[in-house]
Amino acid sequence: MADDEVTIDWGAASVDGGRLTVPYAGKPPAGFKPALAQVIERLARGGSGWGAIKVGKARLRVDDVAAGSENDLRHLLEAAVHQANADVRDDSEDDDDAGEPGERSEADQTLTDAFRGFA
Repeated sequence: MADDEVTIDWGAASVDGGRLTVPYAGKPPAGFKPALAQVIERLARGGSGWGAIKVGKARLRVDDVAAGSENDLRHLLEAAVHQANADVRDDSEDDDDAGEPGERSEADQTLTDAFRGFA
């Protein structure tokens, strides 16, 4: 895990009235919140033992958490955060790799021209 990845701070988790609130450990980078919401939407379909999951800027909130669902919910949230970290990291690496045309090797520029010819 990279030092700049967001994790879930389970030590600060709390459940009040059946609603789980758990903060992130680490500062979410730009694009993390929508990436996490999208992953949760895909993974949470058909989930049982809890209600709606809300992705906030600094925390996650899960409604209607039922006793006995702790491990499954933890697994879902951990997997979603892990995937969102990867998605955001991939997006930033893509931006970094874009480069200026003058920075490409001749072989890369030839291939670039060939792919652009498909437009």
